[in-house]
Order: sequence, then structure tokens, then C-alpha cells
Amino acid sequence: MPLAEIQTMLRQLITAPEGVAQALAEAGDPEGAVLLRRVRGDARLSAIGRVEVYANAYFERIHECLASDYPAVHWALGEAWFRDLVTAYLIAHPSRHPSLRFAGAELPGYLARDPRAAPFRRGRRWLADLARYEWALVDAFDAADVEPLPLAALQSIAPEAWGSLRFTFHPALQLVALEWPARGLREACDAGSAWDPDAEIHPAPGATLVWRRDERVLHRAVGPVEFEALACGLAGRCFAEICERVAAQLGDDEAPARAAGWLADWQRAGLLAGLAIG
Repeated sequence: MPLAEIQTMLRQLITAPEGVAQALAEAGDPEGAVLLRRVRGDARLSAIGRVEVYANAYFERIHECLASDYPAVHWALGEAWFRDLVTAYLIAHPSRHPSLRFAGAELPGYLARDPRAAPFRRGRRWLADLARYEWALVDAFDAADVEPLPLAALQSIAPEAWGSLRFTFHPALQLVALEWPARGLREACDAGSAWDPDAEIHPAPGATLVWRRDERVLHRAVGPVEFEALACGLAGRCFAEICERVAAQLGDDEAPARAAGWLADWQRAGLLAGLAIG
């Protein structure tokens, strides 16, 4: 058997979420006859047992990574349910990137939409929102570094040019619309609170702004009008269009001052990375 085929066989067995023995059975080789010709066993471990050592280590490393990326999901589900979630998730979305950084990227969507995730959603309709919020924190932490836009750059803009001003935002910026109190759940987890399985979690629609300043991930609530203004800016709209969007909600008299105030807040928080005219 060529080396590439041996590597492919071992990869398939090691990464099989339900274990080496199950993978061999599904391949029509429950005794592992092909494997026995390539991997030696001894008195301590069979060939299948030796490959299972690597398979178990592979799963445990991904489990550890997902528990680190989704601590509040882990906290709310408990260890047994979380292990089942990792197994089910890897069956639906096997890790295909060489970096563990991306192993959990599809978990929020899996929890929100995949029929196979129904047992985990049952009684926990908020779980997908919690996962989405936690992944936004991961993305913000790992985003590229850029220098924030200095205040002097805004102060140097001529008054007649403000309407055509467009903004570049920090790569760490995440604007997350949520239907459930995911931020509060994560804060309770971070505070070391014990999970109450009988607690009633009620919908709490709103948006959260997530970003990073230096090495610290920050977050705050965002009102609906500021959310619209930020979304407009992130879409590449000019400042005049941002003001129009705000005016549709607050009226023409209040919109310019409110938009300018938010812009100043964004600059102070380090959310702005650049600007262009036109």
C-alpha cells in the first residue's frame, strides 16, 4: 500500500468521531484485517487499540479547544452533554482546517439550524445565541492588529467633506444581534456562578458590540438606532447616508448631533481604523 493510502486510512480512523472500531465496522472490516497488515499490536495493545490512542487524543484535543472557545455553552450543558455535543458536531462538521482555531466555527450554525442538534436545543432555545456570542469573542480576540484612528484625523476634515466621509473599522469589531441574554449568561459563567438547571431564561432581544483594545476583548450593549448607524458604516456607506438612516428613526433635527456623538464614541473606543473622502 503506498504511503499516501496508509496516511489516508489512518487519518480516517483517527478522526472518526464514533471511534476506530465503529469506523472499521462501517467500512466492512470489523476485524481490522487491512489495519493489521500495516500496524503491529503486542501483548499490551492490539493494532486497533494503538490507533485508538491517537483517535482518543485527537478527540480530546478538539474537545478541550471547544470547551475553551465556548465556556458558557460547556457550563450550561454540563460535561456529559457537552461531550455528546462535540461528538455530534464533529460528525456533522469534521475539522478540515490544519489549525484548531477554526474547529468550532460552525457550531453556532449547527446549534441553530441542524436537525441533528435538536436534542441540545430542547429546553435551551437560547443555546445557539450563546454560542454565536462566544464565537464573536473568539473572532474579536484573534483579529488582526491595526492602529486606531487618531482624533486628529477627524479634526482635520473640512466641514464640507463630512457628508462624503467613509470609515474603515477595526477588524476585531463584531456587531451581534441576539434574541436571548447571551452576554449575561457568559458573564455569569465567567464569574464562577453555579449553573441552575431550573432557571428560566427569557428572551431579551438586543444587540451587543464586541471589539478588542490592545489584548482585552470588550463588549457593550448597542441600542437599535446606533446598531443601524454602525451597520450602515460597516457596509461602506458615507456619513451622510449614516445620518439619513439615523434621521429615519429620530428625525432630521436630532440625527446629525446623535450620529456625530456616536462617531466620537467609536473613535474613543478604538473602533475606527481609517477614513476616506468620496
